[in-house]
Amino acid sequence: MNLLAIGSKGRIVLGCALTFAFTVTAAGAGQGSAQQSVITKKLDETRMVRLVGNVRPEANAQNDRGAVGDSLQLQHLQLLLKRPADGEAALSAYMDRLQTPGNPDYHHWLTAEELGAKYGPSNADIATVTAWLRMHGFQVNGVSPSGMRIDFSGTAGQVIESFKTEIHHLQVNGKEHFANMQDPQIPEALSPVVAGITSLNDFKPHPMRTSIAPLTTKGASRAAVSPNYTVNASYQLV
Repeated sequence: MNLLAIGSKGRIVLGCALTFAFTVTAAGAGQGSAQQSVITKKLDETRMVRLVGNVRPEANAQNDRGAVGDSLQLQHLQLLLKRPADGEAALSAYMDRLQTPGNPDYHHWLTAEELGAKYGPSNADIATVTAWLRMHGFQVNGVSPSGMRIDFSGTAGQVIESFKTEIHHLQVNGKEHFANMQDPQIPEALSPVVAGITSLNDFKPHPMRTSIAPLTTKGASRAAVSPNYTVNASYQLV
């Protein structure tokens, strides 16, 4: 699948199999596009939908050591958004043009802000989601330049009240952790623009060490390669 990433000078770089997902954080809210809003229903918190796939496999009964206190501070949670269908289709077409020699868009890189303005969620939808977070007492720290990610902070109690998922202490391989025990939920009206939520746990990526035997050529040897982290991502957020 084609992916986009932020280059060293803040420009969008195209690739077919990126190993690492890079993100950037905006200083404040208000990022997004002027596209038509896809949130068309009134927010009704009696009609909730689950964000499936947002629970760690370690968050199970065997590792469970009970709920954390409601006052536990959770910093820099990430609410991941998704592009409107027409924006996603337009972005796919742009990516094809970006790779076509002779096309006016060939190697015409976009900044994250330009990417969001052209193809991201609408300003109105981002404002609706951030207003919902603030209504539940969360602090909204900012929106990524592309409008694809909202950074916010709050307490475990606020997470339970708003996302309907409990944060529990876990003991995994002799180490203490915490994580949400159920898939978080959001109002059905927000589902066209909200893709998921991250950082409801304190698990970190683990190194996947790959050692290569030293090669000797005319007395010279090459050091073994040992990357710090290997991360595979099915899609790219900026």
